[in-house]
Amino acid sequence: MKHSFLNGAGRLALIAAMAATLGSVAQAQPSGEIVFASAQLRQQFDPTVMVAMPDYLAFDPLYDGLLNLGPQGKVPALAQSWKISEDGKTIDFTLREGVKFHNGDPFTAEDVKFTYDTLTGPTSTHSYRKGFVDSLDRIEVVSPLLVRFHLKAPWPGFFSATRYGVQPIIPKSYYEKVGAKGFQEKPIGTGPYKLVETKAGEWNKFEANTDYWGEKPKVKTITQRQVKEQFTLYAMLEKGEADIVSGLTGALLERVRANPKLKIVPSRYSGTSGIYFSKSKFPEAKDKNVRLAVGMAMNRADIAGKMLNGICEPAASIFTPATFGNLPGLQPLPYDPAKAKELLAAAGVKPGRELSLALHTESFGSLPNAPQVLEALAGNLEGVGFKVTREPYDTAAWLAMMRGGKQPSIFYGPSSSPDDGGELIAGWYSKDSVWSSGNIDVPEYSQIFREQLQAIDLKKREETLQRFAKLESENVEAIPLFWCHTTFAVGPRISKWEPPVGTPYNFNLPSIELAK
Repeated sequence: MKHSFLNGAGRLALIAAMAATLGSVAQAQPSGEIVFASAQLRQQFDPTVMVAMPDYLAFDPLYDGLLNLGPQGKVPALAQSWKISEDGKTIDFTLREGVKFHNGDPFTAEDVKFTYDTLTGPTSTHSYRKGFVDSLDRIEVVSPLLVRFHLKAPWPGFFSATRYGVQPIIPKSYYEKVGAKGFQEKPIGTGPYKLVETKAGEWNKFEANTDYWGEKPKVKTITQRQVKEQFTLYAMLEKGEADIVSGLTGALLERVRANPKLKIVPSRYSGTSGIYFSKSKFPEAKDKNVRLAVGMAMNRADIAGKMLNGICEPAASIFTPATFGNLPGLQPLPYDPAKAKELLAAAGVKPGRELSLALHTESFGSLPNAPQVLEALAGNLEGVGFKVTREPYDTAAWLAMMRGGKQPSIFYGPSSSPDDGGELIAGWYSKDSVWSSGNIDVPEYSQIFREQLQAIDLKKREETLQRFAKLESENVEAIPLFWCHTTFAVGPRISKWEPPVGTPYNFNLPSIELAK
């Protein structure tokens, strides 16, 4: 097995020896039920039309990818091994034998090809379609358990970015039989749990897949519930009505820490965020000093301490310490409103300059308490002389606004599971970015992006991405906001759980054990 992209990659757990630990082992039948409550509930079950990374809230129990996420990173899953050609332009995946979908159909290379062909098709609405299309030429079924990816260029991001290698695989025969609508209503995958019941906007109920190929689930039933109020989430946890809750911050998180019956289980560096500029609506932001002024106006340390209660820390870069390509040693912009006013005055920006700011009315895992945080940032901007108009958006409207290129003067951008620097460049700093809509057009960024796409040597790719991190720290095209961790508050019924690193939306559900 040859992993050309992965030599020396201490950040990745993609080693063949781990595959053996994922095999089926005999154990007692799953029992018991737990409730997993959070402010978010996703009920989009078709992974070929992924809207955003939070869709993994629904995908994670149901599906496997060629790779899965484990406590230490990515591990072989439906692909038990792979071989990459010397030029990096073909990857042969040897698939795991004996895997079945929830309806009993065998998993084969045809299902892999169908999944990727569907999400890259001309009518696909998959949010990350472009990244697949840019790298993937075609998929060849060599045999039932061998699938070959023919690439347009080397694709190291397939292994380091969650959205690619962890892409859920769906069953070709069943999907073609029931169609997209039927599949959304009754999805099936190869994952550790089956969907048995849903109620729109309220809950999803999953039941253990006792024929799962990997580590068998120990809990029979898992119910995901949507509960938007933090006080209600905490009360459910305290009363035993929920066993895992996410989204608690501030005093409520402190109450969890102080309660000997409860505990906190974190997923570190699961999100990053930044402030970006619409240079058509805010042309003064073409001046680096104006961008610096906006950054220095923001009291991120105070917000992180008081509103986010240590869940997040001020970011020095859009790359987190766990992002492939991170450059250690960079420092966050200081909070200096006096300097911000001085820079604005020197740039000719007068007090009372009107700005529009998108206020996301719901929180992503990559920015807990987003409404309050964004309101605080608006207040910081008013503190240095701007007149800020708030534009509130729920998640659906926010996504439509962002994809439609209708961003206000300044806007925040969250990135969940920010494990690969190349993907963050593509998402936010590329001229063709879906999210920033061409507001950043730096030729050297485009050159760096092309170089890292073609780098077969892992060390060279890392150094290329670090070059971007250094250059952006000098250019300040965007203002890094926070590096955030996902904290799950866990009740006494759960004795053990090992969530994956760097994501708020994947849970490693088979690792959950109930107290005896």
